[in-house]
Parts: sequence; C-alpha cells; structure tokens
Amino acid sequence: MENKNTGGGQVFFKIAEKIELALGGLCLATLFVVVLIGIVSRLLNIQAAWYEETTRVFFLWMMWIGVGAGFNHSESSRVTVLVKALPEGVRKVCNVLYYVICFAMFAIIIGYGFRSALQQARMGEMGSALRIPMWLVGIAVPVGGIFGFIGTLNTLLFERWRLKTTAEELELEEIAAQTKKQIAEEEAKEKAGRAAGGKRR
Repeated sequence: MENKNTGGGQVFFKIAEKIELALGGLCLATLFVVVLIGIVSRLLNIQAAWYEETTRVFFLWMMWIGVGAGFNHSESSRVTVLVKALPEGVRKVCNVLYYVICFAMFAIIIGYGFRSALQQARMGEMGSALRIPMWLVGIAVPVGGIFGFIGTLNTLLFERWRLKTTAEELELEEIAAQTKKQIAEEEAKEKAGRAAGGKRR
C-alpha cells in the first residue's frame, strides 16, 4: 500500500475539499429551511410562488456539488469487488481506464456546462419566480465537474491505494487507528498520573 501521509502538495486539494464541503453544507441547510417554509406556508394557506423554484435551484446545486464530492478520495466511484477477481494485468488496465474515463467525463461536463451557462447569460434567461439570472443555476454543472476533476486528480497523485482497497478494509483501518490513538492517550494519562503520584511522595 502506498504512503497515506499528507504532504505539502495536498494543501490545494484540502482547500478545495473544504470549499466543496462548505458549499454542499450551505445548499443542504438552505434547502432544509426553504422546505420548512414551504410546508408552513401550505399549512397556513399562504401562496409562496418562489418556494418550488428555490427548492429546485438549491437541490440542483447540492446534487452537482455531491457529484464532485463523491469522486474526492474515490468514495462513490471505488468498486473493487469485481476488479479484485481479475488477473493482475487486467487490474492495472482497469485502474488506468478509471482515470482516463473520469478525466474525460469531467472535462466534457465542465466544457459543456460552461458553454450552456454562457448561453444562458447571453440570452438573458431569468427565473420565473425568483427573477434571478439562470446562469447562476446552470453554473452548478461545471462547478461540480471541476470539484470532481480535482478529486480524481487528488486520488491519482496522492491516494492511488484507495482503488486497491475495499470500503470495508478502509473502515477497519480507521477503527484500528482510532483504537491505537485511544490506547496511546490512556497510556499517556497513566504515565502522567504515576509521575504526579511520584512527585507527591
């Protein structure tokens, strides 16, 4: 297994991941609030024309941010059960194909997404209820593609071992690491307690 330790070169990817998580969390929180407002509005028989459009806008943003986030650390795209059953040579080909297909797919998403958003901006498309420029909605597609591209690149440069490891093995490794950390903390506390007891004597 390759080295899993983080290096200085990963700062960019960590910043991108934080931005990705912040945007996704913001979209989810806003969507939750809007849905609650919509439910209360219907119960009180209050017309809220903006409710459905706002829900669609933030759901679309959340979906595309989620697509990008899913490819960070190969979390949603790592299927190793079938690959592990194949010969070693075929496995290497599968790993190469993974990167080629992912990069090509995200390049297409980014290219066509930006072109579509620019077309919306040129045509001056506006939302029917919110009256916001529709390119603000369409731009979610290439943004998600960029995050997916960055996430795949992160796997290629720093975390190629993830494609060779199952989710179960990763979970067991994380549990083992947490257990070791807890044991080390308990031992440190015991040593500190013994040292304090020795000083009192």
